[in-house]
Amino acid sequence: MNLLTAARYLQGDQPNPKASSFSALLIIITVFASLSGCALDYELHPDTEGERVTMTLKASEGLFPPPMAVGYLSTICENVYEGPDVFGSIREQRVAFKRRGEGDFYDADFAVDGGGMCRWRVAYVKFGVRPQWPERIGEGAVVGTGGDVLVVFQHNNPDFPSEGVKNVVGTHLDIKNNCYPWLKDVLKKDYVKRLNLVGEAVPYQTYLAPQVRNINAEAVLHAKYVVTSEQPEFKGIGLHPAFIYPDGTSGPDDSDTPDFPTLEAIRLNAEARL
Repeated sequence: MNLLTAARYLQGDQPNPKASSFSALLIIITVFASLSGCALDYELHPDTEGERVTMTLKASEGLFPPPMAVGYLSTICENVYEGPDVFGSIREQRVAFKRRGEGDFYDADFAVDGGGMCRWRVAYVKFGVRPQWPERIGEGAVVGTGGDVLVVFQHNNPDFPSEGVKNVVGTHLDIKNNCYPWLKDVLKKDYVKRLNLVGEAVPYQTYLAPQVRNINAEAVLHAKYVVTSEQPEFKGIGLHPAFIYPDGTSGPDDSDTPDFPTLEAIRLNAEARL
């Protein structure tokens, strides 16, 4: 059916030639507008039967996983900025974990090939855990940051850092993330106490894993080993928080975050004496 025939069909085969011509013009405009809309389609359109990355996360008591961020990279669509989810050549989507019954295990999966006009391809996934009941560890505390893991499948950054990045060979990745509670005083307009999580790396453990398609992660909260800090009254170069570790020791005074190896050593020494 051509456009003119379609116009006549939609208007009930009106005998008025002017009406027919006008309707045909509307159809043509609509078709071109639709085509233009398709040209600006930055959405993901993955094949439901295509390859997927599967994830299993075990979160110990007191932790829960928020939705993870899955980033897709395009070599076709560049310098695109469409709201908070599309920036440069990256499109990001949120994927929620599904809990298995009432247990500690959570599952999720996402497509490797994002499809669409931009031919999106998975670039990274960032996931982690948050404290479920921060007030149980610190009175009046609110959820802070930390406890995150970044798995990179591909990137287009020639300056991608190699320091602190673990290279993974093969399709399977096992991760264990020991988390320590950090009660941090935040001196703003209103006093705030945040419960952050201290992990192996800051801001998150990073893995370069081009072929990984199955991720098994475990996050363990060592709730008894709390580190506290007080912010300096004034901000300035060389001024850092004062940390008090679970064994009563203090330091270091040259960092803005607690020292993970120190926390690990305190816990392991305490467990060895049990």
